[in-house]
Amino acid sequence: MVQTYSAAVVAAGGQGRVHAAAYLADPRVRLAGVADLDLPAAERLAAELDIPHAVADAAAMIAAVRPDIVSVCTPPQHRRAVVEAAIDAGVLAVHCEKPFALTYGDAVAMTQRAADAGVQLTVNLQRRFEPVHRFARAQLDEGMIGELVTIEGYCPNLFDWGSHIVDLALFYRHDAPAEWVLAQHDVSINRYVYGAFVETSSVTQIAWADGVRATIATGREPATPVLNRENNLGLILQGTRGRIVVNGQECVVQRFGADGMRFASPYASDPAGWDHGIDPAIFACTAEAVADLVDALETGAEPVLAGRHALAGAEIVFASYESARSRGRVTLPLRVYDNALTAGLDEGLWSPVGELRSTW
Repeated sequence: MVQTYSAAVVAAGGQGRVHAAAYLADPRVRLAGVADLDLPAAERLAAELDIPHAVADAAAMIAAVRPDIVSVCTPPQHRRAVVEAAIDAGVLAVHCEKPFALTYGDAVAMTQRAADAGVQLTVNLQRRFEPVHRFARAQLDEGMIGELVTIEGYCPNLFDWGSHIVDLALFYRHDAPAEWVLAQHDVSINRYVYGAFVETSSVTQIAWADGVRATIATGREPATPVLNRENNLGLILQGTRGRIVVNGQECVVQRFGADGMRFASPYASDPAGWDHGIDPAIFACTAEAVADLVDALETGAEPVLAGRHALAGAEIVFASYESARSRGRVTLPLRVYDNALTAGLDEGLWSPVGELRSTW
């Protein structure tokens, strides 16, 4: 297979490493460069994965390498500037890490800018490729638990981990648009994830026109990597004839008055066998995402992780924050474009104490 496309990665941290490895796994892609403000980090990743260019300045790298695809793995507060620089440089596709944006306005602006330029925009909400979630949705679609009534999700925080939970709720609903969001957030600790201020704990309700409701609870501390891998986020799908319990490790189908079934993740059996320090499930699903976005460039089809899905999820996250700020139900589409959680902090609506920073 001929290497048809060139790719570059911006930010050489954990997810930058995942994206780089995923490009290397696709024979149609030549990995041409990596950029990071921490130049030694970029140089280390380049040496490890045999990437020809490692620089500190992302815009300079994009101009020099002229890649077809750019992965943007920066913290969310820097993402929009890099995405827009890549679009302005004439790339064919931009693949972002999640969380998509620090504000809803940034999410809307990046999506619109890419659409106006004809650039394919995807966001690496790679759990849509996880076998356990695909199996769970197939069972739901086949009516194994009857009609869906509610979705319950849990995770450490809404902004980072919650972006997966919200996206999976939309995935199980085949991306039907939500109608409204109602939420309450406890902001008692100065808590930061990837440099972004997040809630201490929260409860968010999402409603669809057909009466299905999703409730997402946050607040679990990211205690240890083992806990996070095994059961620190997941979903329960409640139906009229049973339920489906699913997380990164397994999917369990429980049916009222009938036999159920269990489907284990093919990546759960060997958590110690990581290559280049990458979780095998994250790598496998990101590699599928990269292969899919390259397929989409070749065929013109919409990628599985099209930016519109990330935008819909971001709308729900930021509507949740707005509901806490305005203390009421927020009807969608969202008409507020800031980040109400951080704006509320600046306005003195919250009085957090202490500090907790995490990269989980």
